[in-house]
Order: sequence, then C-alpha cells, then structure tokens
Amino acid sequence: VDRSNWRQTFRRLPYGRGVGLACSAYLSGAGLPIYWNDMPHSGVQLKLDRSGGVTVFCGATEIGQGSDDVLVAMVAEVLGIDPFDVRAVTGDTDLTPVDLGSYSSRVTLMMGNAAIQAAERARDVLANAVAAKLDVPASRLVFADRRVFDGERPERGVTFQEAVCIAEARFGTLGTTGSYSPPKSAAQFKGGGVGPSPTYSYTAAVVEVDVDPDTGWITVPRVWIAHDIGCALNPVLARGQVEGSVYMGLGEALMEEQAFRRLPARLSNALVHKFPSLLEYKSPTFMDMPEIITDLIEHPDPAGPFGAKEVGQGPLLPIMPAVANAVYDAVGVRVDQVPVSPEKILRALQAKAAGKPARSGPAEFPHIDWPETLLVPPPWEGGDGRASNAPSRPKRKADAGVEAGAGVQP
Repeated sequence: VDRSNWRQTFRRLPYGRGVGLACSAYLSGAGLPIYWNDMPHSGVQLKLDRSGGVTVFCGATEIGQGSDDVLVAMVAEVLGIDPFDVRAVTGDTDLTPVDLGSYSSRVTLMMGNAAIQAAERARDVLANAVAAKLDVPASRLVFADRRVFDGERPERGVTFQEAVCIAEARFGTLGTTGSYSPPKSAAQFKGGGVGPSPTYSYTAAVVEVDVDPDTGWITVPRVWIAHDIGCALNPVLARGQVEGSVYMGLGEALMEEQAFRRLPARLSNALVHKFPSLLEYKSPTFMDMPEIITDLIEHPDPAGPFGAKEVGQGPLLPIMPAVANAVYDAVGVRVDQVPVSPEKILRALQAKAAGKPARSGPAEFPHIDWPETLLVPPPWEGGDGRASNAPSRPKRKADAGVEAGAGVQP
C-alpha cells in the first residue's frame, strides 16, 4: 500500500484511471493427504560417498518452480558444504522415496522439512565420528566451508571429505532418511477437503488500470505486490514465482474464459466448450505484462524449513479482485465476473447511464441439487477409508436367491 501510494491515489485519479487493492491468504501444503492414510507426505534419502559428495533422493517433482535448487541448498546448508557438492535425484519413483506431488503449494514446506531431517541425521553421524577423532564434544563441532571443526578452536578440524571417510570407517556405509507429515488434522471427515494447513501465507496487491470509457478497453500499466513468504530461501526463484502468479492472475482477470454451450437433446444435451479449440483461449504474452514491483515480506515461520512458506500459488489470488476494484475506481462500475472484458465494462456503463445498477455479472447463482456428503472418518478416528453414512446397497435378485436357498442341499 505504501509503495503504490494507494491511499493518496484511490478515488483521486482522473476519470478512466484507477487503482484497486485486494488481499488474500493461502495454505502452505494441504493438511490432509490425497491418500487417506498415516504415511508420511514426503520422504528424502541421503547417500554420502568418500569423495565428499552427497546424493539426495526425493520424489518431489521439479516442474519449473525451483524445488530441485531448494532441495540441494537446504541439504548443503545443514552439512556446511557447497551446493555443487550435492547431486539431486528427483521424480523417479523407481529410485526415490514417495512424495505426494507438486500441488497445494506443499513442496518446499514438506520436502524441505524431510530434507533437513535427513541432513541433520547425517550431520549427527559425522559429528560423532569426528568428535571421537578430535577428542572433543560433538556439540562443539561446526559444519561450515566444507569443514568440520571445533567451534572453540577452529584450527582443529577436518575437511568434510575426511569426516565422511572417518565416519564410514567407524560406522560402515553412510546413508540417512528423513520424512515429514503435517500435524494431525482436527477435521473428523475427509469431506473437509484439503483440511487445515501447517501454516498460511498472505498477499496484498495493488493494480493500476486505464479504462477507455468509449470502448471499455482496459490496460494494466503496473502492479505492486507484497507476499509474506516466511523466509526466502532463494530470493530470485521466489520473485519469479510471485511474478508468475501475477501473470496467471492477469490472464484470468482479463482474458482467459471457460465458456460452455449445451448440445441439443438429440446429441445428449451435454455441456461442451463453446469455443472450438484452444486457439480461441486467450492468455497474456510477455508483450502484455505490466511493470511489476515485488516485495518479499520475511518473518520466519516455525512450521517451515528454515522458516519458509509457500510462494507458488498464493500471490495469484488477489490479482483478479484488485483488477475489478481498479475498474470500479476508474469508471465507477462493478464487473462481478471474470474475465473483466470490454463488453462487460460497456454493459455496466450503459446500465449506469440508464439509472440501473452499475454492474455486470451473473443474474443469479445456479441451483444444484448436491447429493448428501459422504463422511469418511480419518485413520486417527478409526476410519478404514469407507464412508460412515454410505447408503446400503440394494440387494440384487441373484443375491436374494442365494440367501433364500442357503442351507438347502441338492
């Protein structure tokens, strides 16, 4: 708000220009697993070799969000080595422990906590071996700069590679594991959706727009966005994630549309896409992107690895309402449906000129007769994956015949 001067500009700009503010909160990892069991949500294995290298195995999938970089950096940080000393093997279900997937902004938090646990266990093994070699308490040893040394007498120490060799000679082949499961959910049924999250992120966005009142055409010169990330493990990647969310939010706010039409009764009466192909599905290009001013708000969160929280999806949420609020500030009409298109803006302006409510959007919410929700108790409530209120299945005639003939000998 301060960076954008929103307080000084809201409702004070010339007609056709406006600024809109919106805020949001988002989960950092779903509290309930996609598979209804008590198993860990993410697992990590480490292998330490005599050359001083570390191989980390994890099922988390790198889809461009930077999870491999974060995984390597966290292991290197705990062990006091360079990230280039760490090799990541990820996304290969033949080789890696299970990770539930890249969804619900969960990877950094869950994979990260598992990786830190595995690395801390490896550090403890090395510390015990080196402590015996140097005749110092293990608690005094420091892991930094590819060395393991006495914190009170830094000149007394060994290289990380030497530490691995000392530990392997003492304990045998070296490998550790780590895993993470979120705190037990207070929810009693799987019908609660993703359930509570281990922690939450918060975002605020201010969007500036220019609206042509004659055509309804809308442009976005700039966006200010601040995201509460806990701790930015890699600020460059984090800013990229925030700006990617702005891109997706502007696409949803201004261009992207899922439109459907109903087929005639003779063709099943089904709903199908109104547009013939994805060629008609518009999304922004880099030529459409505005100036983005990004602030990462860092307050380390105790539930996150090194205090980190999600940054993959949360910054998307306030963009659409901020655009709608900016349009209202610019020309005084409400568009209650995305995308906020020129046609909808003109429709609302015409309604305003005619003395009608200055808005454009759905006339009413659709009515849907939802079936009764099935209640599936979680494992910690004694559940076995079956609904506690499932309707009894009507018996088939064949079943009834078998019961009627029970005990009758041929």
